[in-house]
Amino acid sequence: MLRQPILLTPAEARILANCSLHYYFDQQTGVSSLDAAHVALDEAIREAVQALHAAGGPARLSLEQYLAGQADQLLLRPILERYYQRLAQDWRQMIAGNETLELKITIGGIPVLLRGIVDRLDKTSDGGILAVLFRTEPGPLPDAAELRQDQAMTMFHALVAANYPHKRPVRLQEAWLQLDQSVTIELSEEEYRQNLVQLREPIQALARGQVRARPGLHCELCPFKHRGCPVYAHEQNDEVDLASTPLEGKIPRRQWTFKI
Repeated sequence: MLRQPILLTPAEARILANCSLHYYFDQQTGVSSLDAAHVALDEAIREAVQALHAAGGPARLSLEQYLAGQADQLLLRPILERYYQRLAQDWRQMIAGNETLELKITIGGIPVLLRGIVDRLDKTSDGGILAVLFRTEPGPLPDAAELRQDQAMTMFHALVAANYPHKRPVRLQEAWLQLDQSVTIELSEEEYRQNLVQLREPIQALARGQVRARPGLHCELCPFKHRGCPVYAHEQNDEVDLASTPLEGKIPRRQWTFKI
């Protein structure tokens, strides 16, 4: 039985809820599902935004001075200019940037240590707090209903709510910097608890030394589907019975358990 808390980031919580075998592979290899070009772009954008925050924002650093430091980054310049203009309007509401938050909780009787970085925290006019999470991909933009069921957003809600107990309500916003668009949600207590329930079974299995794989549409984006995943290989090689009842979804809803 596992004694130490399971260390979990919001992104890992999302993966764990979908497929704990993917989570296990991630822990062993550190392979990213993002291509190298996007990883480099993501790092460059975040470093440039953090530099703007650290400099004191638009009031202390002119747009010309700011972009002068990015002269060799032609792809970044329009993204950073748009963010600069947005920050000029929001600067007075900003509380913190690039904030690392931690929280110890129990899920299904198993101790879990949550740890995540919030790109920006803003106060709101009604006494609440807004956690801004940067997305640097080109899209597509998710809808609010999708985010309300997302495990990563649930973990960020828990982190912000616990670390800022006097700020209510807690709202979460995904800011898509390339698209210059954002989606904001506010989880109800019922939604928050329902989302946590989705983590109970995979976390309890991890504590027993097991991982469980659930084939689904998420397999299409998994970096391990052709890198040693026994479940995906089996599903692809399985003979299809054309006379059988059609299955819901693209991949059969099965569950595989492995001992680790």
